[in-house]
Amino acid sequence: MKFATIPLLGILLLGSFASLNAQPAGTSQVTMAYVNEKFDPPPPTPTGFDGVCLIYYTLLGDFDRKSLFWTPLFGTPVVDAKHARFIWVSDYTVQTLTENEGLSSFLIPEGTGTIYYAEYPLDRNWTDRSTWGDPIATFVRKAGVFQSRDGGISGTLMNTAQLVSSTPFTLNGKTYNLKDLVPQGMTCFETAVDVYEAGTCVAIGK
Repeated sequence: MKFATIPLLGILLLGSFASLNAQPAGTSQVTMAYVNEKFDPPPPTPTGFDGVCLIYYTLLGDFDRKSLFWTPLFGTPVVDAKHARFIWVSDYTVQTLTENEGLSSFLIPEGTGTIYYAEYPLDRNWTDRSTWGDPIATFVRKAGVFQSRDGGISGTLMNTAQLVSSTPFTLNGKTYNLKDLVPQGMTCFETAVDVYEAGTCVAIGK
């Protein structure tokens, strides 16, 4: 795993899917799933950080694929970062905790994370954060530990993102707010191999 692209989120859990139109998701209810890609060139890392976490959502509440990914009229959704309407972005640092022949662990200290929404994501430039869309939710990303058997190339991570603020957004003529899905935030579980990660998030309670 390359820490410059670690999404800081999770592996698959079992559970029911949550709707943005109904009651807030129950504790441990699956609310989101995500993957990432190898960005070339990669998004710039701000001064003072070790990398940028940038992933896109393949599951978000009960949105269908045509809602999650921009699709031309009569077209088929393309599931990739270029067409993804919703992305998570978090700048982070890494601290080595333990390294031995059996297991290494790396602390990802507390930070912040933002979910961006772009109705037309094809205008994004991954080297220019101002083009990534409208920030619709901000989180405090609590500390987590990345555990690896190969010195950090692959491994697992679990951490919690507490919702701090959210802004309504309009999709397909309807208005939504992520606080209706995860009013307290989410806990996410991830597996990673080299620069590639995939994960699932569940709602947290008070």
